[in-house]
Amino acid sequence: MYFKQIQIAGFKSFADKTEIKFDDGVTAIVGPNGCGKSNVSDAIRWVLGEQSSKMLRGTTMQDVIFNGTEKRKSLSYCEVTLTFNNQDRFFNFDYDELAITRKLYRSGESEYLLNRNPCRLKDIVNILYDSGIGKDGYSIIGQGKVEEIISSKPENRRAIFEEAAGIAGYKSRKVEAERKLDRTRENLTRLRDIIGEIDRQLGPLRKQAEVAKKFLELKGVLKDLEVNAYLYQFDHASATKEQINVKLNAILEELSLRQTELVTLNAKYSDNMEQVANLDKKMNELHEEILALTVNIEKQAGETKLIRERINHINEQNDKIELEILNSENTIKKLTAEKEYKENRTQELKENLKALNLTQEEISRDYLKIVDEITKTENEAEESQQSIINELDKLSDIKSDISRFEAQRDLLKTNLSQNKEKLSSLEVRRKEQETSYNSSKEAYEKLNKTKQEVSKAYAEKKFRVDSLISEISDEEQEKHNISARIQVYENRRKLLSDMQAEYEGYAYAVKKLLKEAEKNSGIKSRMVGVLASQIKVPEKFETAIEVALGNAVQNIITFDENGAKDLINFLKQNSFGRATFLPISSMKPRRISPEDRRAILSQGSFGVASEIISFSPEIQNVIENLLGATVIVDTLETAVKLAKNTRFSFKIVTLDGDIVNPTGSMTGGSKKAEASNLISREREIGTLGTEIEKCKQELVKKAEYIKNLTEELFNTKKLVGELETKKSDVEVEEAKEREKAEALGLILTQLNNEKLSLESDIEKLTSQIDYLESELSGKSIDTNFKGKVSENQQESKNKANALKEQREKLNSDLTTVRVKIASIEAEITSLESDLNRIKLQISETLQAENTNRAELEKNKTLVEEAEAMIKAQIEANTSVEAKAKLDSIKQEQEDIENRKTNLQSELKVFEEKRTVLLDELSKINEKKYNQEMLLSKVDSDLEQMQERIFEEYSLTYQTCLEFKRPDFNIEEGMPEISRIKKEIQKLGYVNVNAIEDSKTLLERYEELSTQEADLSKAEEDLNQIISELSTEMATRFETQFNKINENFKTTFRELFGGGNARLELTEADNLLEAGVDIVAEPPGKKLQNITLLSGGEKALTAIAILFAILKLKPMPFCLLDEIEAALDEANVERFAQYLKRFSKVTQFIVITHRKPTMELADSLYGVTMEEKGVSKMVSVKLSEAVKNVKGQEELSSGAV
Repeated sequence: MYFKQIQIAGFKSFADKTEIKFDDGVTAIVGPNGCGKSNVSDAIRWVLGEQSSKMLRGTTMQDVIFNGTEKRKSLSYCEVTLTFNNQDRFFNFDYDELAITRKLYRSGESEYLLNRNPCRLKDIVNILYDSGIGKDGYSIIGQGKVEEIISSKPENRRAIFEEAAGIAGYKSRKVEAERKLDRTRENLTRLRDIIGEIDRQLGPLRKQAEVAKKFLELKGVLKDLEVNAYLYQFDHASATKEQINVKLNAILEELSLRQTELVTLNAKYSDNMEQVANLDKKMNELHEEILALTVNIEKQAGETKLIRERINHINEQNDKIELEILNSENTIKKLTAEKEYKENRTQELKENLKALNLTQEEISRDYLKIVDEITKTENEAEESQQSIINELDKLSDIKSDISRFEAQRDLLKTNLSQNKEKLSSLEVRRKEQETSYNSSKEAYEKLNKTKQEVSKAYAEKKFRVDSLISEISDEEQEKHNISARIQVYENRRKLLSDMQAEYEGYAYAVKKLLKEAEKNSGIKSRMVGVLASQIKVPEKFETAIEVALGNAVQNIITFDENGAKDLINFLKQNSFGRATFLPISSMKPRRISPEDRRAILSQGSFGVASEIISFSPEIQNVIENLLGATVIVDTLETAVKLAKNTRFSFKIVTLDGDIVNPTGSMTGGSKKAEASNLISREREIGTLGTEIEKCKQELVKKAEYIKNLTEELFNTKKLVGELETKKSDVEVEEAKEREKAEALGLILTQLNNEKLSLESDIEKLTSQIDYLESELSGKSIDTNFKGKVSENQQESKNKANALKEQREKLNSDLTTVRVKIASIEAEITSLESDLNRIKLQISETLQAENTNRAELEKNKTLVEEAEAMIKAQIEANTSVEAKAKLDSIKQEQEDIENRKTNLQSELKVFEEKRTVLLDELSKINEKKYNQEMLLSKVDSDLEQMQERIFEEYSLTYQTCLEFKRPDFNIEEGMPEISRIKKEIQKLGYVNVNAIEDSKTLLERYEELSTQEADLSKAEEDLNQIISELSTEMATRFETQFNKINENFKTTFRELFGGGNARLELTEADNLLEAGVDIVAEPPGKKLQNITLLSGGEKALTAIAILFAILKLKPMPFCLLDEIEAALDEANVERFAQYLKRFSKVTQFIVITHRKPTMELADSLYGVTMEEKGVSKMVSVKLSEAVKNVKGQEELSSGAV
């Protein structure tokens, strides 16, 4: 292998592309001072990987790029290529030629190439590894290197001997192994911390998992028991519901049966009432017959006046019947008037009917009046005829009439008195009945109002029950949510408290110190505390302050340096690791200048970090040292703007944790929230405690509110039941009062009708009495009666004839009117066929009217028969037959009375049965209500059971059947459920996730333990490797060092022409770290340390060491940059001869301006600077080079 050539372009003063080819032997590069000779050496060093701009005699790496002259512009990049012949594969590179290129651009970008292919610097270093060629190898030796060998400390001087001994690679491997070992130990420490933390967590978690397993086991048993209990209770309740339904159906059947019985009983009652009414009617008829017979008998006995009185009585009854007919007609009018709102035709017909009825009444009144007058006239005529026939008996007849009129008057007065008494009694009864009716009606209305109020209250309370159930459900859910929140908060607080207690998140050393301080007052007295615990940060700025402090948040504040030393010694003694301490006495505050302070008062800036947080005054210097030159702002945009305005004078941190550093660099991105945040942890624990208390208070309030709602629900449900009972009772009472009021109303109507009838009778009797009084006053004994009677008889006949004509005309008119009325009524009936109720009432009224008319006709017949009987009795005496008939009628009357008594007894029985039946109906309704309430309660219980089992286990009845056990015993199951619930309650808080968490944590623990074992094995392996490398290095170094030492003794004597020298290790027993001392004894001087030699002697000694190394390990090529500059002429001669001798095995490139060196060179290059600032490489003749060198030497000596 040999160095073929170098190509330089744009490197330092070599602006133009320059190519230098090297041959075997010695190649010398010469030229005046400042022409750029050493730039060749810098170019070679730069390509081989030099990263220090100072070693290249510059300030920055961009200084190696041609910077331009007065005539030339600066270049944008530089490029240097070294080419080596590698046919012997000296380098571990599978090519005959190795070309190493390095480029640098003014922008700072750099690139390396191997045979024009891009590569990494590491690739180049690997190829040159252990070859002696490199930026730190001994293949490039300049004056600085010589000085370094001579003047360096023994420890620093050792490097060149390690390189020569060939242990640099071993050392690099050892350093790498040690670095790996440190990383392994660091990882092992961290891993052991994590394993220890997991182990600490695993213990409680295992306990929690055991509790959770027991909880789940109990929960499973509880689920089985509760589901089976639910099934039992549900089935039992369903069976109960079925039984209730059966009972309810039986009650409903019984209720229906009783209601049917009541309807039947009411029908029988009504039938009996009708029979009683018919019997009363029959009794009246018999009474009338008795009266008639009595009249006949009395008449037969000579009391004909009684017959006439009977006739008068019948006539009175006829008047009463006519009045009833008139009332019937009025009723028809009223019923017809009710239909006036119907069709216009109906209204018209009613108006016509009304007019016709009025006409009929007028005609009837006129007709009856005329009939009365005709009767009167005929009677007068008969009386006159009788007077004429019995003129002699006139006085007797008159007396008889007077007597009859007086008797009739007395009878009428008696009847009048009786009727008045009846009317008085009736009025009392009517008023009592009216009072009872009004009272009953008022009670009914009151009950109806009460029913409405109760129904309204019932509906409101029922709605309130539904609302309360819904509200309680919502509140229970909210209560559950609050409990869940409390659980989350308590878990979080416990986690943070445990972490706080265990100092989780702190570095291992800090954690150990803090724990030791808890039990060791000596340790505790030396520290104020960890920084995180000494400051209070507003929540808004926690992220910013945490980022601003970085790892310093774990620094420990001490009172002074001695305390810090003691704590450091404690860590060392116990191998607890490292920690940073902040002694208050030595911490100097860092503050922002007033000018910058004014600048940070801009919008978006919150101020200096040290002024935002709270802390004890005694640590102010510490806080201001760490945060006094840090500003907190809102956004990164504000931070960048502020940094530019203040010339990047201080650190700026945003609320999100982004940083703008004083150097101009920026740090930012997303930041994961962690529970181990040391600053916010204590604040969060306090906040969580407050939240838990707040939630607990809210939970108590919620529970109290739910309790109140539940009580209200219970009371409201109870009230609903009471209201439902009351409602049912009121409805029954209302029905009773309604029936009672209706019955009383009917009775009152009857009494009112009876009162009207009596009042009418009294009015008629009074009129008749007045008439009789007038008749009596007109009766006198007149002797001229016969003549007067005759005259009156003729007048009466004439008058009777005229009245009969009028009667016939009125009868015709009345018939016509009645025909029209019947026609109109028929049409009205046809038009109002849809109004059944009115039609029925009209029909009944008409029927009553017809009955009355028939009775009226019958009475007329009776009057005629009575008159005939009177006439017949005059002719024959029939008293015996009359008496027999009277007895028969009385017997029939007695029979009817008995039948009536029996019917009334039956009615009483019916009434009693009806009362009993109503009581039974009331009791059955009560039973029905009770069963319905039980059914409602069972339905409610079933619904609650279904809701509870679904809420608890998300199961329905059908899905629960899958868990049903035939052998389940409810009596044993319920106590077992209570026992298990108590056991679950005793368990307290159960972390169900602990089972999975412990499993996961255990897996992680085992995984980490495996990793720990792997790392421990790796640590052992690395220790073994380091030990082997150390042994190998020590052996190699000792062997090679001894050889170099022997070579050095030889090269020293040869270069100095005598004398002695040797190399010594500063620590003979520490071959790997011992420094190298150089002891030299030039000819004529005593053996002494090299530092006492002259400059030339030092330089020659260093050269002797270099040749000793080359003698041990010849290099393919070696660059020497004016290393002989400090030698005198004689020593330069010896150096040149020695160089020539070594050039047989090593290719030398020598930068020099010494004549002896140039004279022995095989090739010679000159460096000139024809253009100021631009170096140029030229080949020169040796004679010219020597002449040039002599001129420089003379110039140098003259200057001296």
